[in-house]
Amino acid sequence: MADSLAEQTAPVIRIMTAVPVLIYIVLAFFLTIVALISLGITLITSQNWDEGIIQVIYSILLTVIIIELFETVIVYLRTKRVPVRAILIAGLTAMIRHVIIFNVSTVEPIEIIGPAVMLAVLVAGVYLLREDIDTGNIKV
Repeated sequence: MADSLAEQTAPVIRIMTAVPVLIYIVLAFFLTIVALISLGITLITSQNWDEGIIQVIYSILLTVIIIELFETVIVYLRTKRVPVRAILIAGLTAMIRHVIIFNVSTVEPIEIIGPAVMLAVLVAGVYLLREDIDTGNIKV
């Protein structure tokens, strides 16, 4: 019974595995186009395009977070285990996304401590849950 369920879900998992790769390819294509356009606009005009570029990066990082969570679901469907490290990486990406939009000149120093501590905790978690390259086992 379990083997037939695995056989039935295998095509769905293969399709779901291909989706993030396709999204990464499309995202890389659009990122290249946006980078070239923003570079051209910056060279042609002397206006400040920092805010627009930050919004583009913000949107790209949101897409990366969604892809990472999607891949977490795929890993769960394959192994029936939740990949904690992947969730930590998605959280780390979200915190980096949050830090990018900080305007340091208008933010109180005390408001920076929370995200900084959260980034340190997430980086420590990702480091502590790293995989051994030789065996594929998680080192703790």
